[in-house]
Amino acid sequence: MVKKKLSKTFVVLIILFFTFSLQIISEKSLLSVNAEDNTNYDVLLPQAKNENLKLKLEFIGFNQDLVNESEIESQLFDHFKHSTSIPQADLNFNFEFNYAEESIRKDLEDYINSTAGNGTDTGYELNITLLYEDLASGNRSDIFIPRDGMSIDAELVNEYLYQNLYQDPPVDEPGYTLFLMNFSIFDSPDHSLEHWYDTYGTSFDANETVTWWYSGYRNLPKRAAMGWGGKYRFAYIDLSSRSWYLDYVINAWSSFGIGYPSYYDYPDLDNLTQTHDITTPTGNAKLTDYLADWINSYIGNVFSGPCYDPPLGKSISLQVKVLNNLTDNGYPEEDLLWCISKHRILNQLDNDFPWIDWRIEIEWVELTDELALFDYIQANTHEDIDGKYIEVSSGLFSILQNELSSHFDMSAADEVLPCYFFLTDNVAFRWYGTSFAGLGGMGWEILKASQYSLFEEGNISKPMRGMSAVMIHELGHSLGLPHPHSSYGWGSSFVEEVMSYFSTTEKFSTFYKDAVGRAHADAHFLYAIDEFANAYQIYQDAGSPSEHNATIALINTTLNEDFPQYYRQMDYDLAAVAGLTARDLIQTLINDLQGTTEPTSPTTALGFLAIIVFPVIIFVSKAKRRKI
Repeated sequence: MVKKKLSKTFVVLIILFFTFSLQIISEKSLLSVNAEDNTNYDVLLPQAKNENLKLKLEFIGFNQDLVNESEIESQLFDHFKHSTSIPQADLNFNFEFNYAEESIRKDLEDYINSTAGNGTDTGYELNITLLYEDLASGNRSDIFIPRDGMSIDAELVNEYLYQNLYQDPPVDEPGYTLFLMNFSIFDSPDHSLEHWYDTYGTSFDANETVTWWYSGYRNLPKRAAMGWGGKYRFAYIDLSSRSWYLDYVINAWSSFGIGYPSYYDYPDLDNLTQTHDITTPTGNAKLTDYLADWINSYIGNVFSGPCYDPPLGKSISLQVKVLNNLTDNGYPEEDLLWCISKHRILNQLDNDFPWIDWRIEIEWVELTDELALFDYIQANTHEDIDGKYIEVSSGLFSILQNELSSHFDMSAADEVLPCYFFLTDNVAFRWYGTSFAGLGGMGWEILKASQYSLFEEGNISKPMRGMSAVMIHELGHSLGLPHPHSSYGWGSSFVEEVMSYFSTTEKFSTFYKDAVGRAHADAHFLYAIDEFANAYQIYQDAGSPSEHNATIALINTTLNEDFPQYYRQMDYDLAAVAGLTARDLIQTLINDLQGTTEPTSPTTALGFLAIIVFPVIIFVSKAKRRKI
């Protein structure tokens, strides 16, 4: 079974075809509807809706008799409403439990064995003692220690599942799939040898292998996950695998409000089954809680498509003002331009959200030319064991917010998302004590980089990490997107998603592309319902002039046939276009009815339409964890 993903070109062609089809429908409707002036269009008005998604839970390597389906399902979140300031359908989940046959499990085991690396120093574990010593001293030690075991390529397994086990949802039954796997067979009995799923990355701007970790750590050429997903409409998690990532989260990032899902208590499934006899009622209840918490992390953070009150403009302008203080300190501007790219950002946004008219501008200025900002930073720079820093919350944030209209063209598009990008001479920016590379979610953003974050050890000949992906991440917050760990536990970080702290990608996952597309489609559809009711009343008050019947018929077709079809098929891009098209047609109808000119031909729309920290140095004392 070979599957192919639609290319962006094909998506654009679909949108173009959709537009031309509407024009043809319009011409035909003028002939047919004018012959029936007495059509009752009241019965065709669309109604608001709720939506149902099915989540398939595919267990591989589990004893079905020990999986308490009814109790697990009773603990799962099944209803979501993400937005309050824009109309949006409620989202309801149904669940389906399935179990892979032994032959299927064995085929996957054989494939993993044939592609994995198994031996000495194949991966890393976290030295928590050194981590806390670094916290106290401000030093950077080799906290990632080589370890023995099985290194599995996460992307290869993802493709195997896609080609051999995953099934696209039926046309009229949208949903997602979560594979829950148990391959304890890969580990030695004493667990001196474990297994994990390695992910790799290439810097979006520097085109170099990603070897950095947060807080200034280096020399980590791969990141050990417990599963993967995001390219397609499924994810997988091997609960018997080991990853240092959750150890890091629990010990270094607990101040972020990481919650307290039960899976934090066990390094892996093997640890749970060795601690509790899962054949007893008490032990089985522990397993049930453990499985439900893992599933809920993925439902709430990923599959539900959380997108909170996104901007709905046809056009969105991202304006980045680079305030460069590195050139005055020995780094020529021409050697810095690579670190943020209009072309790369625009291509990615066009690919992920093609119905929006993206307008990207990047302006470079010397920080010293903005004398008030330069003087403020000079006067408010502090120093501690981690180096020089500015506490942004103490005044700089308010200054930047109040001066947005002085630095940016706030009328450049329907929605304007401005960004200040500071290039400083080794001066960190902090938000209430936490150093950051990006601060977003306010409807505007702040980026921050220095010579030591851009270049290996500040060496201009060794580009390391640019800021285009960070810019896309922060923009994602202003589009309404959270992190895939934000509310339900950090286990769901293991997705190829620019909003994830774990992933190195610059791309939005299929889940978050669905989230934005669904939110836009919902809002435009539900707005169109009210707008159409208003337009139809105006039409009736005007005596139901027959010359407008074609437009009314086209609106009905778009809302009652085209939009529901695209939405059910999870073609949220096209659903958003259909919603926009309907609203444009409705506005055209109102303008024609209320104007003095002859009716115009219906037109279509081709495209248009809490502060969150991206961490750099995050070390906190381990706080008491509490359940969210």
